[in-house]
Amino acid sequence: MTLVDETRIRGVADSELFDYGADISRLVVRAWRMLADGNPIDAARVQDLIEELAIAPETAHDFLQSVTERDGNGNIVGVLGLSLNDHAHGFIVNGVSFSTWCAVDTLFLPAMLGQPAKVKSVSPLSKKIIRLTVGPQGVQALEPASTVVSLPVVHSGEVDTGSTEGIWRTFCHRVFFFAARKEAEQWAETTENIEIVSVHEAFEYAMQTWSKILPFAR
Repeated sequence: MTLVDETRIRGVADSELFDYGADISRLVVRAWRMLADGNPIDAARVQDLIEELAIAPETAHDFLQSVTERDGNGNIVGVLGLSLNDHAHGFIVNGVSFSTWCAVDTLFLPAMLGQPAKVKSVSPLSKKIIRLTVGPQGVQALEPASTVVSLPVVHSGEVDTGSTEGIWRTFCHRVFFFAARKEAEQWAETTENIEIVSVHEAFEYAMQTWSKILPFAR
C-alpha cells in the first residue's frame, strides 16, 4: 500500500459535503443496507423504516425523494451512489450486482455496508478494464497497479448534495478511475480543479468526505 499524503488529501476532501445530521444519516445507512439485498425498496418498506427510526415522516420522505433513483412504480432503486440501475462502475456485494454513480462511491460504500465489494470500471480514454476489491478498511486488491483517481477540488457550497441530478452534475461527472496517471492528466487538461491521486489516497478522501455519516454505520 502506498503512503497517503494526509495533508494533501485533507486539502481536497470536505467533510461538510454530506453532513445531513444524525436522523438523516441513520436513514441513509439503513436505506443503503436495505437496497444491498438486491431488491427495490417499495413504499411499505420505506414507511416501516421511517417508523422504526422515529424520524419525522415528511422530512424523511422529502429527503429520500431528492437523493434516490426510482423505477416506474416509484420504488427506490438507487440511494446516494449505490444503484440497481446501470452506471459507469460495476459493484458486486455478497454476490449481488450493482453499479455506483462515481469512482469514489466504490471506495466508501463497503464501509457503510460492512462488507467487501468487487469493483469493475473502464478507464475513460484508453478503455482499459480496472478491477479492485475494496473492504471496509481499505483497498485489498487493484489491477492495474498504476490506476489513479480524478478528484474535484470542491467545498460544500460548490456541490449540490440536495438532489440526485445535482450530485451527478456538480461532483460525479469528474470522478473516475484511470488506468495510468498520464491518461488521467490528459483528461484533466479539459477540466478545472482536478487532483489526480492514487486509489489508496482516494479511499482516504472518501472516508473523510463521508466522515459525518460513517459513525452511523459502525
